[in-house]
Amino acid sequence: GVGALLVVLFSIGVFAYFRKDLPNIQDITGSDRGGSIRYYDKTGEVLLWEDFESVKRIPVKLDEINQFVKDATVAVEDKDFYNHGGFNLRGIIRATLNNARGGSTQGGSTITQQFVKNTQDWANDVTITRKIKELILSVELERSYTKEEILAGYLNIVPYGAFEVGVESAAQSYFKKPAKDLNLSESVFLAAIPQSPQYYSVYSPDFDQELFTKRIHY
Repeated sequence: GVGALLVVLFSIGVFAYFRKDLPNIQDITGSDRGGSIRYYDKTGEVLLWEDFESVKRIPVKLDEINQFVKDATVAVEDKDFYNHGGFNLRGIIRATLNNARGGSTQGGSTITQQFVKNTQDWANDVTITRKIKELILSVELERSYTKEEILAGYLNIVPYGAFEVGVESAAQSYFKKPAKDLNLSESVFLAAIPQSPQYYSVYSPDFDQELFTKRIHY
């Protein structure tokens, strides 16, 4: 009993210590990440010009994204997405053991954690401190938003290579169609990219076709 109490008190202390410097994520649409400004003709159908700076991003609602994309993304990135509360303890342990044995580097991150990492620009920070902060914000997000809202936020903010950020921009760049019209094979193609756009995006100079082929057959 004393041991359990000490664990609880320690956990509360860790949470309080790291939480005090963390932001409150009140907008999960990714609107603060910027996006493209699109100019159409008077019919509203013909795109005349697209103005963007460092990213091309076209935010869309979840019902404007094909179900194939949503299912493929969950399957390849976080198959337990609808069952966990922000993090997957088994995934973290599995990734830690695999990395310790010298296997391929794994992060054990859920879709919620990846969303937090991308919104906070923590992609290049691999410290334990960052991981703890990521876990705290992930749990808070799961308590504040529905799974559908978190998935929509994720699909609107993850990178798909080159300037493409978000699935709508990626769908139009790779396949010249909106995300709602993607078929199964196109959806699997896009779902494979966010884990490592450097190697999985055909727009990247480091694109590795062999690795990408293995990824889409994962």
